[in-house]
Amino acid sequence: MSKFDPHDRSLSDVQRWLQRFFPERQIILRTEERMRTLRLTTMRQAVAASVFTVVGGWLLISSGLVVSHSDRIRAKNIEVTDARSGYEQLLAQLTVYKRRIDEITDELDDNNERMVSLADRQVSLVDLKTPEGALASAARERKPDVRGLPRNGRLGSNPEQLEVAIGRIELERNRVAEEREGLHTQLSQLKSDMTDVTGVHGGTIFIDPKTLELRELVIERDLASAERDGLMQRVDGLENQLRDMESTQLLLFHRFAEVADEKIEKIETSLSSTGLEVDDLLDARRSESGSGGPFIPLESFPGDEGPLHDSLVSLNLQVERLTELQNLTAVLPIEKPFKKYRITSGFGVRKDPFNGSYARHLGLDFGAPYKSPVLSPGEGKVIYAGWRGRYGRVVEIDHGMGLTSRYGHMAKISVEKGEYIGRGTQIGLLGNSGRSTGPHLHFEVLYEGKQLNPLKFIRAGSDVLEQN
Repeated sequence: MSKFDPHDRSLSDVQRWLQRFFPERQIILRTEERMRTLRLTTMRQAVAASVFTVVGGWLLISSGLVVSHSDRIRAKNIEVTDARSGYEQLLAQLTVYKRRIDEITDELDDNNERMVSLADRQVSLVDLKTPEGALASAARERKPDVRGLPRNGRLGSNPEQLEVAIGRIELERNRVAEEREGLHTQLSQLKSDMTDVTGVHGGTIFIDPKTLELRELVIERDLASAERDGLMQRVDGLENQLRDMESTQLLLFHRFAEVADEKIEKIETSLSSTGLEVDDLLDARRSESGSGGPFIPLESFPGDEGPLHDSLVSLNLQVERLTELQNLTAVLPIEKPFKKYRITSGFGVRKDPFNGSYARHLGLDFGAPYKSPVLSPGEGKVIYAGWRGRYGRVVEIDHGMGLTSRYGHMAKISVEKGEYIGRGTQIGLLGNSGRSTGPHLHFEVLYEGKQLNPLKFIRAGSDVLEQN
C-alpha cells in the first residue's frame, strides 16, 4: 500500500502508531480446489496482543503467588513442628520436675516425723535421768524403744548407758537435720531449674511474648474468677450460718428476757408487799452508791439496727434492772434471824405482859433456846451496840435507803459500832435483858424512823431469796 494512499491519510496518530507494529496482513488458506483469504486488521492484532499479554501476566503472577504461599506453608509447618516438639519437651521436663518435687516433699515429711520421734525419745531419756522421771517410768512400766539401748526397763539405774543413748540420738538428729537441709537445697534447685526452663522455652522464636503474656493473664483471670466464685460460695455459707446464729440468739434473748421478766415481777411483787416503793428504794440506793466518769458517746454502726440489736438492748435493760433488784435484796432485812424459831408476839396491839393493859407492840418477838445465835437478816453498818434501857442489850443496823433494823433483849452482843456486816453474820446471842419476861428476841424494822411490820419483810424474803 502506498504511503500516499488516501485511506492512510484519514487515520489518526494512534491508528498510525498501531499500524506500525501491527500492519494489516492477509493469510491465504488454500485447500485442494478452494482458496480462502483471512484478513488480519490492525485492531484485531492489537486486541489479540493485549489479551495475550494480560493472560500471560496473570499466569505469571498466579504462579509466583502459589510458589510464595507454598513456601510460607512449609515455614509454618516447620514452626508448628518445632512448637510441638518444644511443648512436648517442656511438658516432659515439668512432669519430671513435679514428680521429683513430690518425692522431695514426701522425704521432707518423713524427715520431720523422724525428727519429732527422735526429740520425743531424747526427752524421755532426759526424764529418766531424774529420780522423779525414773520413778514415773517404773510406775508406768514403759520400755523405751531406742536403738542401741538395752530393753530391760532398767535404764534409770545406769546413767552411763543413758548418756550414751542420748549422745547417739543427738548424732542421729544432726544427721537427719543435715539430710533435711540437703532436701531443701534440692527443692530450691528444682525451682530454679523450672524457672530457667520456662525462660528458655518462652524465648524461642515460635512463641510470641505478647501472646504468652495474654495467655498468662487469661489463666490468672480464670484462677481469680474461680477463687472469687469459691469465696462467694463461702460467703454465702457464712451468711447462712450467721442468719441461723442470729435466729438462735434472738430466741435465746427472748427466753432470757422472759426469765428476767418473771424474776423481776416476783421480786418487785414480794418487796411491794412490805409496804415500800421499790423504785424509791432503788433511787435512794443509786444516790447512796454514786456513779460518774467521763462522758464517751456510744458510736453507732450500720449493724446496730434490727430485731437482734433491739432485743439485746431490751435484755440489757432487764438484766440491769434484775441486778439492781438482787443487789437491793442483799441489803434488805428480809432473812430470818434464827434457823429455828417461833413467833411469840406479833406486830400491832397486844396486852402488855407486865400490867395486862392494851399497848402497841412495834416489832416481832422470836422465841428460841437461850443464847441461840442471832443472825443479821441483811447487809449493813452497825450504828449502835450496847445497853438501852427497856431494850436491854440492843444492836441497830443501818441498811441504807432509810432502813434500819433493831434487835433487843440479847444476852450478848457480838459486833461493834461502825462494823460492816453481811447477811447471816452473827450479831449476838438471844437473852432476857431489859424489860422482858423471859428469853426472846425483839426484832424491829424502821423506815425513815417509822416502825414497819417485820413479818412482811420475812415473808417477802422467803419468796425473794428463793429466786436468787
